[in-house]
Order: sequence, then C-alpha cells, then structure tokens
Amino acid sequence: MTLEIHDLRVLRAIATAGSLAGAARALGTHQASVSRRLQRIERSAGVTLFCRGPRGTTPTAAGRLVLGGADTLLPLVDWLLDAAAERATPWPGPGGPADTVRVGAVGHPALPALVSALYALLPGAPLDVRTEESSAALLDLLRAQKVELALVRHFPCLDGPPPADVESAVITHERLLVGLGEGHPLADRRSVTLRDLAPHTCVLVDSHHGTLRRRLLGAVGHSGVDLRLSRATDGAVAAAMVRAASAAVPAFPVPAPLPGVVFLPLDDDAARYTLLLAWARGGKLAAHGRQLAERARRAYPPAPTR
Repeated sequence: MTLEIHDLRVLRAIATAGSLAGAARALGTHQASVSRRLQRIERSAGVTLFCRGPRGTTPTAAGRLVLGGADTLLPLVDWLLDAAAERATPWPGPGGPADTVRVGAVGHPALPALVSALYALLPGAPLDVRTEESSAALLDLLRAQKVELALVRHFPCLDGPPPADVESAVITHERLLVGLGEGHPLADRRSVTLRDLAPHTCVLVDSHHGTLRRRLLGAVGHSGVDLRLSRATDGAVAAAMVRAASAAVPAFPVPAPLPGVVFLPLDDDAARYTLLLAWARGGKLAAHGRQLAERARRAYPPAPTR
C-alpha cells in the first residue's frame, strides 16, 4: 500500500466531515475528485476504509487504523513544512555553505528533534529531507554524497560495524516492540523475549514495510527460537487477531495506538538497536555531526511503550 501525504489529508477530511461532499468543501475541490482519490486509496490498500450509508460516510476498522496513523504523521509533516517555511532564507554569514543540506532518515519521531537541531546550529540553512526505511540504503546515499546526514537504525547483532568511511553518534537506544492484546498472558510484563513468544503466534502484516519484517526475522534467526508466524493483509486484521487470540504483532517505536493492544519491548540482544546520526568522514558537516546528535538527543524524549 502506497500513501501520499495528501491522501492522509483527504481521509482525515472525509472522517471529520462525515461525507464526501463535506470533505470536498473543506478541501476546496469537487466531490468527484474526493471520490476518485478514495477509490484509488482503497484499491491500493486492498481494503474498504469507509462505509457509505444514509447516515453519512463512516470509517471501518481498517479506516480507523489508518486515521490513527494519519493523526500521528500529519502534525509531524505540518511541523516540518512550517519550520522550513519560516526559515526559508539564504544562509547568512561569510563562509557558510551555499547549497542545500540534504538529510536522509528512517521514519522516526526523532526526526523533528534533528531538524530543530539543524536550524538551531545552522540558522537559515535550506533543508532537503527525505525518508527511506532501509538504513543500508541511507548509508549508501551518504557514501555516494547524495545526502550529508543520515538518521539510521543500527542493529549491532545483525548489521556488524558501520562502514569505515562513515562517522556516527548515538541519538537513542531502542528495541523492537511486540503488540499484545490486553488479555494476553504476557501483557502485564515490562518486556518479553522471543522465547516467551514461542508458544504463541506472531502476525506479520503485508502492508508494513519490509524492513520491520526482515529485522524481526533476523532477530528470530539469531535467537534460534522456532517462532510460529502468521500473516495478515493489513493492520486492522492483525489487531483483530491480536485481540481475539494469543498472538503478537511486531512494531518499531513509536507505534500508532491500537485499542485493546499494549506494546512491549523485546528483551533479546538481536532486537536491540541504536538510532544513529551518521555523516561521511571528512564531509561538509563532519565538524557539526556530534553537536547535532547531542542537540537532537537532548530534544528527543523516548516515548513510553505502554
């Protein structure tokens, strides 16, 4: 499933207005345009997101899940756009960089903290921020000089040491999470291990990005645990399986809230990773890398998992 930012705004407008016509008015467009976009989104997702009826247009369980993610992502996007617009001025001062600072990042709530750190340390810097879920791809972009900074997840047990021509500093230490139904026998713990999950089923969601699946399967292989795996077409189905059965669903911090589901960290070495700010050794921001990481680290408070 591929979603654009405007898709999320359209879905949020439909849910708020309760009708396609009302969403069209709020968005300043035609109802037919909203209807076509919704149909395209639902075809891409392979699931119905809204029910149309005489009482209006209401979100399905899958729609509520997507809207929950929209409520998390849209404020972040708006913050980034507003911050960029406020500072869209030439870089002041003699000797300052004349071109755009290009940043690549995994999707992570620490990204606003990094952007704030950049603006505080380098006022007026024009930024180009792109997201990519593969940390290996981001490091390749960094080494190819297509970005100056990369916000990446590094799994010491699975990845080995970072490339020799790349320097990095720690933003935070985190672990993979698993979501469990509130009635699950493990749900009252502070953390769980893959061995704890072995008698149960772990649900892999088709609509999640492949990086999460690969990381979980890598941790499973490293631990030597024979974990029973199942699949779900989307997050709503996975959440229903988790709530109704003794199952678990993996997630990166910080997951979108799911009613009736609690998220616990995996207490396995291979499930531990470090969020790093990386830069090319000798690159144009090498002198600022550690200070940027320190500012971002102070500004980013890791969110609780429960």
